[in-house]
Amino acid sequence: MQQRRTTVLVAGMGGLLIGLLALQFIWIRALVDARSTLFDDQARTALVEVQSILNLSAIVFPHPPSSGLSPASGPMADSLAEARAKAAMDREFAMGVADSVLRAVLDNRDVQFEFRSALLDRYGRPIFLRDEDVDKLERFQEDGYRISTGDVRSLEDVQLYTVHFPRKNLRLTGNMWVELTANLLLMLVLVFFTLYAANGLRKAERLNRLKGDLINNMTHELKTPISTIGLAGEALLDPVMASDQDNIRYYVGLIRSENERLGQLVENVLRAAMLDQGELELFRQRVNFHDLIKDVLRNHAIHIKKQGGSTATKLSATNPLIDGDKTHLMNVVFNLVDNAIKYGGASPRLTVQTWNASGELYAAFTDKGIGIAREHLGKVFEKLYRVPTGNVHDVKGFGLGLSYVNAVMQQHGARIDVVSAPGEGSTFTLVFPQPTNS
Repeated sequence: MQQRRTTVLVAGMGGLLIGLLALQFIWIRALVDARSTLFDDQARTALVEVQSILNLSAIVFPHPPSSGLSPASGPMADSLAEARAKAAMDREFAMGVADSVLRAVLDNRDVQFEFRSALLDRYGRPIFLRDEDVDKLERFQEDGYRISTGDVRSLEDVQLYTVHFPRKNLRLTGNMWVELTANLLLMLVLVFFTLYAANGLRKAERLNRLKGDLINNMTHELKTPISTIGLAGEALLDPVMASDQDNIRYYVGLIRSENERLGQLVENVLRAAMLDQGELELFRQRVNFHDLIKDVLRNHAIHIKKQGGSTATKLSATNPLIDGDKTHLMNVVFNLVDNAIKYGGASPRLTVQTWNASGELYAAFTDKGIGIAREHLGKVFEKLYRVPTGNVHDVKGFGLGLSYVNAVMQQHGARIDVVSAPGEGSTFTLVFPQPTNS
C-alpha cells in the first residue's frame, strides 16, 4: 500500500510538472505571437505613414522604360540609354528618401530595428535591388512589408516599396530575455525540486521497507537465542538435569554461546548507529593482518565444525603488516567469515588467501555458498540491504555487516571488491595500502 501511494504521488508530481511546463511553453509562445503581431501592426502603420509623406513630397519612383524594340544604334538609342540611366538614378534617389523617411518614422515609434528595402513589381520581380541584397530576394518576396508607390496607370505599372527586417525574430525574442530567463530558471527550479522530491520519496519508501524487514528479521533472530537461553535455564533448574555435570556443562556452554550471539547482534546495531552519526574513530597502530585472520578463524572453528564445514588458508603475503585500528579490522574479518558461514550452505567451505602486489596487501575470502546475482552486487555494501531470497527470514543478519565493513575500509584508505555468481559462491577481496617502512 505504501509503495502504491508513493508511486501515485510521484506520478502526480510528474503530471503536475508536465502541466506547468506546458503552460509555461504556451505562455511564452503567446507572448512571442503577441509581440510579433504588435510589430507587424507598427511596421504596416509606419509604411502607410511613409507612403503619405512620399505622396505629399511628390517623390517619384520612375517606371522602367518600355520593353519594346529598341534601336540598335543612332540618336534614338543614345536617348533611350540616357533615359534609362536617369530613371535608375531617380529610383535610387527615391529609394534613399523612402528609407530615410521610414527610419525617421520607426525611430519616432521607438522601433529600433534594422531593415533592408527593395522595389518590386506586382509579380515580386526586382525593379530596384541593391547588390548586397541580391541573395535575399526570397526574403523580400515572402516576408516583406509592402506599399505601392506613385500613380498606378495599370496593374503592370505597380511598383511596391518592400521592406524586410532581417533580425526581426531575434530582436523580438531578445527584447524578452528577462521574461524568458526568469521563466527558464523557474522551470529548471521546478524540474530540480520535483526530481529531488520524487527521488526522496523513493528513497524514503525503500528505507521504510528495509527498516520493516530489519525489524522483522531482528525479532526473528533475537527470539532464537532468547528462547534457547530460556530453555537452558529451565533445564538447569530441573533437579534431575542439574545432577549431571555433563548436562550442566552443556547448558552453560549453550547459554554462553547464545549470549555471545546476542552480544554480536547488539554490537552490529551499535556499529550502524556509529556510522550514522559519523563517530567511527580509528586508533591506528601497526597490525599483523595474518594474526587477525588466525584469531577470527580460531573463534569460528567450533561453529564451522558443528555445521560439517571446513576452512583452508593460504597466507602467502610476505609482508602482512598494515597501519590501522585493530578492533575495527578484526570486526571486518569477523563479518566476512561470519557471512561465509551464514551463506555457505549446509556445509560451509571457506578459503582465505593473502598476497602482496604493488605495495598493497590483498586478502581474499572465498566461500562456495549460494552466491549473489549480478543485479545485487552493487548494493550489498548499502546499509540495511540484504540479498532477497523470497523469505525475509531466509536471509540472516540485519544488512548492517557489509556496510560497516565498507565504511571501515574507506576510513583506512582501503577498498573491498566482490566477485560472485549464483550457485558458485562469492569472493570478497580486501586491498590495503601498506606502510613504506614496514
